[in-house]
Amino acid sequence: MQAIATTFMDAWAAIPPVVWVLAYVIWLVAAAAYILLQRRSPTATLAWLIGFVALPLLGFIVYHFFGPRKLKRRKLRREVARHLASRHTPRARPPLPKTLASRHWLTSLARLGIQYEDPPPRPNAVVRMLIDGDDTYAAIEAAMAKAQRHIHMEYYIYEPDDIGKRWRDLLAERARAGVKVRVLVDAVGSKNCKRQFWKPLTDAGGEVRQFNPLRLLTLSGSLANFRTHRKIVIIDGEQGFTGGINVSAGSSVMSSGSSGWRDTHLEIVGASVQDLQSIFLEDWLYGGSGPQRRSGLRELQATPADIKDWFPELPQPDDGVWLQVIDSGPDESVPSLHRFMFTAIASARSRIWLTTPYFVPDEPMMTALATAHARGVDVRIIVPSEGDSWFVSRAASTYAEEIAGEGVAVYEYLPRMMHAKTLVIDDELSVVGTANFDNRSFRLNFEVVAAIYDAGFTRQLAEVFERDLADCEPLDLEARRSTVVQRLLASMTRLAAPLL
Repeated sequence: MQAIATTFMDAWAAIPPVVWVLAYVIWLVAAAAYILLQRRSPTATLAWLIGFVALPLLGFIVYHFFGPRKLKRRKLRREVARHLASRHTPRARPPLPKTLASRHWLTSLARLGIQYEDPPPRPNAVVRMLIDGDDTYAAIEAAMAKAQRHIHMEYYIYEPDDIGKRWRDLLAERARAGVKVRVLVDAVGSKNCKRQFWKPLTDAGGEVRQFNPLRLLTLSGSLANFRTHRKIVIIDGEQGFTGGINVSAGSSVMSSGSSGWRDTHLEIVGASVQDLQSIFLEDWLYGGSGPQRRSGLRELQATPADIKDWFPELPQPDDGVWLQVIDSGPDESVPSLHRFMFTAIASARSRIWLTTPYFVPDEPMMTALATAHARGVDVRIIVPSEGDSWFVSRAASTYAEEIAGEGVAVYEYLPRMMHAKTLVIDDELSVVGTANFDNRSFRLNFEVVAAIYDAGFTRQLAEVFERDLADCEPLDLEARRSTVVQRLLASMTRLAAPLL
């Protein structure tokens, strides 16, 4: 072994310096051409170019696994999955109600979503707010227990703790009763759930798939940064759930005590459930055949045999709650969720009440919030006093301090981790979903939010916001005066904002 090492070192040393110089030049030209063709912002392009020049090997590794590339739709698996899902999704577009059509800015916002291939607003019999994990888990478990045809579930985090085991066993029971059970979990967020954990469910006839599993040895690390951050449950194609709550004991006060996370979720009964179903179908087809296998295109094209049950005929209530499902992901040609949120904030006339666990906005979002405050809009932001990630919390603190310096009211939620992702705009628009207020949610993750065009629901969400404010303290810039070292560390974490 020592002789082999010596031979290798001798051969390495024998390479003429001119060869290394030539290789370095070729590397720089190729890397520069590739990065320039991505057509990112000049600042981001220059930053990556400098990184490739200064640290060629390390720069390549970081860019390969975490670089801000798009998941091109021309990648065949994702394109086929999207096409097949669209073939089965109902395309009816009911006319907007007079209460919505009469408000030009709301109509324009709805059209913006449609322009970027999101479905139109649809009327729903029920849109119910669920606060915190225990109430949400109880509602979903009750719905699963009554399922007759299928239970579809997609989660970023599914933990094999007492909540996860309880759900798995309930799903297995429903599968034995003849209900089609399909579970899609993110390969990174749900990495603790191994094949053995799912065995009681798969033995009962349920199916489990992983979204975008890591395959480092096959050099697919280029996709490692793209995760499904969605939380979706669909019962019989008629009842759906989405929002910020994962399957984890950490979201349960009953399991974790007073440290259980503060969060917000939605129950939907009506036409918008089928828009969630379409998203799940696309991700399910893309997910392949199972947690440990790579399926081919032929298997991908084999849509489920019960596909007709996925999209049943649903009544269209005249006085229902109008809701528009906005989904986004790195496969989009434009960041549709980012543009929707930006437009909603820029259109606000009376108030913008934002709750987010990770406040790491880009420059356009910071500008939209600051200018809204400057023109007299009541802008308030609730963030956790201390997040679940030291690194992200340090970066987020710099943005919170910056926007507070502009005069925007920033509040820190004290009792526990604030994980809700909600937005109140004026008196008629609410947004509840899975997306954080950061670049990762707007451009890297697969996300879904519900935009609710309803004065009654918006009033409820505003009341929840005000209750949360009672457990907050205003961000005190004077009290936050920190040492040079602390400011330096926070500023260094801010450099990673495009990946957070």
